[in-house]
Amino acid sequence: MLSYKDARPWARAISESVIKREMPPWKPQAGCGDFQNSTALTQAEINTIAAWVDAGAPEGDAADLPAPRSFPETWPNGEPDLIVTPEQEFTPEQGKDTYRCFSIPVSQLRGSRFLQGVDVQPGNRKIVHHVLAFSDATGQSAALDAQDAVPGYSCFGGPGFELDDDSNILGAWAPGANGEFVPAGTGIKLSVTPQARVVIQMHYHPTGDAESDRTSVGFYFARQPVKQEAYLLGLENDSFLIPAGATNYVVTQQAQLPPGLSLKLLNVLPHMHLLGRQIKVEYTLPNSSVPNCLINIPDWDFDWQSAYSYKTPVSIPSGSQVKLTAVYDNSANNPRNPNSPPKPVGYGEETTDEMALAFLRATVDGDSINPSAPSIFDVVADTAGN
Repeated sequence: MLSYKDARPWARAISESVIKREMPPWKPQAGCGDFQNSTALTQAEINTIAAWVDAGAPEGDAADLPAPRSFPETWPNGEPDLIVTPEQEFTPEQGKDTYRCFSIPVSQLRGSRFLQGVDVQPGNRKIVHHVLAFSDATGQSAALDAQDAVPGYSCFGGPGFELDDDSNILGAWAPGANGEFVPAGTGIKLSVTPQARVVIQMHYHPTGDAESDRTSVGFYFARQPVKQEAYLLGLENDSFLIPAGATNYVVTQQAQLPPGLSLKLLNVLPHMHLLGRQIKVEYTLPNSSVPNCLINIPDWDFDWQSAYSYKTPVSIPSGSQVKLTAVYDNSANNPRNPNSPPKPVGYGEETTDEMALAFLRATVDGDSINPSAPSIFDVVADTAGN
């Protein structure tokens, strides 16, 4: 709706939607996490819209109109410093989900960099389920890519090679996301060696028609000195089975930060698939039984996902428990249920499977830049229990 003429016929529906806080979309529950760039309306803004509608939705003075909005097909956060794109388009097979990795050299950078942000431009949003970008400092992905003449290589799950301190997840994208940026003074490490590459892992979901894709990932270099590395942690349960017909099935996972490891949480990206109903992440301090809410999305929508960045990093001291709670609706009443009739659904990488996952971007309290620092992701993952 770009004009008064567009909006006027929908005035009553607009009022009802904003009063119910259904529009504009903002998934996190109020009071659980203080996030940047919230699209939620204040009560005063809601009252203004409702009063306008109750007054008959008058047009007002055309001289007061702001300049028209433009929506260019480009990078919404500005032109990246480095854009990596596969050389060719790829057409996945129909009838099944496809995981394909594309290996792209970055040795032209002549030295490792710290990133302030990572963004993704999906080439074909009809089929792109999610995107992960990995740093491959050793160049292992080049040999994998050379195994056949088809662009990229098959990489169900991870990138096809072992991740270590110099081969990490640089960023993630899912429908609704709009890039991830970390605060000044922190950075996401992009390791660059003479053989270094970036691997773009694509998850494609079929539409029934032949579709091609060529997705780009954009990197924004840190402009200020980076004092702390921003790590990506994963809190995930991969051993559950949601019964057919279950309307409120709960899956949990938790991890305890080991002694001496305290974190400052920069952002959180929850992730489920089509049966998802609610997802929440919270932490409990040592010697306490009262959880502190990090994010709660009570009305999960697969098509509206994001990395939610905190206005102020959240301190999570060593010994704290971090807990993920995911709730699913596997009944016939769920309009997004891909199975009719419903059938048991467990963890899996395909869209019609399910996940219970939260990515956590964090720095280590007191950690200085140290190339030989242990992998914080492994430390936390090793302490997680079902």
